[in-house]
Amino acid sequence: MNEEKISKEVLREEEAKKILNNMNESNDLSQLEENLKDNKMEFEYNGDTYRVRMLTQTEKDELHFLRVKKFSQLLQDKDILLEKDLIVVYKERGIDILEIDSKMKKLELEKDSLKLKLGEAIANKEGEAILKTYKEQISELRDNIYLLTIQKSNLLTYSLENQLANYVAKILTYLSLYKKVRDDWGRVFKNLEEFEKCNDEILLQKAACRAMLLQYII
Repeated sequence: MNEEKISKEVLREEEAKKILNNMNESNDLSQLEENLKDNKMEFEYNGDTYRVRMLTQTEKDELHFLRVKKFSQLLQDKDILLEKDLIVVYKERGIDILEIDSKMKKLELEKDSLKLKLGEAIANKEGEAILKTYKEQISELRDNIYLLTIQKSNLLTYSLENQLANYVAKILTYLSLYKKVRDDWGRVFKNLEEFEKCNDEILLQKAACRAMLLQYII
């Protein structure tokens, strides 16, 4: 698998988290509520209607089985480092991932403090100019946190934990993606092998993002 494809897989979860985070912070869940019905999310692509849905218990069992199997395979590969070991290697080469974590926590605290000030300013009707300043500062902090999150994710792309998470996201997408044909819904991929041969990155990206969003919000 080349680096471009790996990066896309790593960013799927971060994109889902960012979308959900932005929805929560703006208190605008109307679009999400419209798309979420009976634990399903539908979307249009190339003139067809697709949906992802929550897994059944049987599918969850399948996901768990495949996850455990993949974990065992990764663990036996001596060339694949655990996250904690990879952090040590980076530290020896002058890259401090724990420092990135520290920066993110500091920015989160600053953002939370500004959100409180914004709430107080709104309550006290302090004027649009002040509100705009607070909102811009919060937005800038959120962007900086997101960039640090991506930086950390990219650095840890090859850790055992990240490879396992990417694999689980792939299986989740494979199990939950359905396509509407006339009035019936059918699974897009008959088996995992067929899924892995799919070259439509746009479809997989759309499906993966929604599949993970669905897991976060239920």
